[in-house]
Amino acid sequence: MTRLPALRSREVVRGLRRMGFERVRQKGSHAIFHHRDCRRAPIPIHPANTISPYFLSDILKQLRIEEDEFLRAVGRT
Repeated sequence: MTRLPALRSREVVRGLRRMGFERVRQKGSHAIFHHRDCRRAPIPIHPANTISPYFLSDILKQLRIEEDEFLRAVGRT
């Protein structure tokens, strides 16, 4: 069970940037974020929709980020 809230893509992007990720490219509605230690993941960019907690949890697992660490970066502790 995840403790993550549903977040807008802009909040997810802001949290990832604070953690050192940067957008390297975008094709359609998915942006690829990359970290200097070679972690990368696609993030859906849909301004009108939120990213569900379960999908966000899957993204964080792919990026090897703990939920608490991400929530601190987003400002939702």
